[in-house]
Amino acid sequence: MGDDNIEDHSYRSTSLRRYHPNNAVFIQPELQATTKRHKLDSSIRDDLSSRRPSPILPNDLIVEILLKLPVKSILQLRCVCKSWKTLISDPQFVNNHLRISTADPTLTHQYLVSSIITQHCKIVSCPVKPLFENPSTPVKPVSVKMSRKYHILGSCNGLLCLYDMYLGCVRLWNPSTRLRSKRSPTVVGTNAIFKYHGFGYDHVNDKYKMLAVVVDDLNVNVDLNESVTKLYTFGDKFWTTIKNFPCNPTSWFGKFVNGTLNWFAKEGVSYNQWVILSFDLVKETYGKLLLPKQDEGGNICNSVLDVLSNCLCVCFDTNKTHWVLWLMKDYGDAESWTKLLIIPHAKIWNCRWVPLFKPLCISNNGVVLVKPLYNLVLFDANNGRLRYRQVCSKLGLDIHVYHESLVSPLLW
Repeated sequence: MGDDNIEDHSYRSTSLRRYHPNNAVFIQPELQATTKRHKLDSSIRDDLSSRRPSPILPNDLIVEILLKLPVKSILQLRCVCKSWKTLISDPQFVNNHLRISTADPTLTHQYLVSSIITQHCKIVSCPVKPLFENPSTPVKPVSVKMSRKYHILGSCNGLLCLYDMYLGCVRLWNPSTRLRSKRSPTVVGTNAIFKYHGFGYDHVNDKYKMLAVVVDDLNVNVDLNESVTKLYTFGDKFWTTIKNFPCNPTSWFGKFVNGTLNWFAKEGVSYNQWVILSFDLVKETYGKLLLPKQDEGGNICNSVLDVLSNCLCVCFDTNKTHWVLWLMKDYGDAESWTKLLIIPHAKIWNCRWVPLFKPLCISNNGVVLVKPLYNLVLFDANNGRLRYRQVCSKLGLDIHVYHESLVSPLLW
């Protein structure tokens, strides 16, 4: 009988025994056969494992997958292994994730955020993507209770610029990672407030900067000549006094786009000429942009300046009958103004006239999220359809759009 049959037979039988030639002990043949089989199995496993492809993904593919994930998921994956933690903390990875999330047409990484101040302060954020989906389903915002009362002065690269009006200082905060920078020095005096302000990023020097026109809160209606314009670079120990605005802004918030801060403003002897006042964060100089040409007989009022798809946009309440939304596709080029949509007042449910009409986000198929007063409205530029969106809890009046990111405020 062959060895294979003996091994097989001995494995099944536990009753057979073989007498040792020296008559000293009885040896169970099944034990010998089992040892042989284990050695054979081990060699087979070694051979198969050498032929089987490695279960580990290539590093390039791992990085590509991680870069497309939301910040919350990425933060959870830091504990997988040391190499992933090192990768996720790498500045190049952080910058690449920011670039990809900002350009994502699905709006997955965009959020609406506002500060609500009552007896306490909380910052409320709401994901944008669900607002464009399932119109009948209310969207529930997430709120974070803050230790102090902060106003949000702006958003850039996933960082919010928070202003503590009682201490007269600012700091950076990342809502996605919950990290925040140190407080800036107090700007000036205990009664000082920011009348006009803007927050943005100097890409040449890799610095975040805050501009503020400071006035005494006992006399907020003072002329610009009686105010002081301050510039703060996060990480510095002081505010710098710079040249005052060359014309009178009509909006408080400066809008950041393409390395500049921008405000609606009026100039001329009678302050009847509309322009866009800009401040270059790299050169730290002022400039002016021309508005889109209006139709003959059009009367501009209740103008709103904002940013859509990383482009400067303006919204006019023309003759108090309809809103016109324009987009500057090439920053600084007045010929690149493009009329995006027209919304008649009658489209807004149960409201004859809304003084402010703030554009927030636009999808890749031409649906625009706008905010008339306290509501959120989706307007389809293709068919003129309008839908109201329900949010489970109210957002504040000053709503900002931010892209979630891994950018750390601790670096500044």
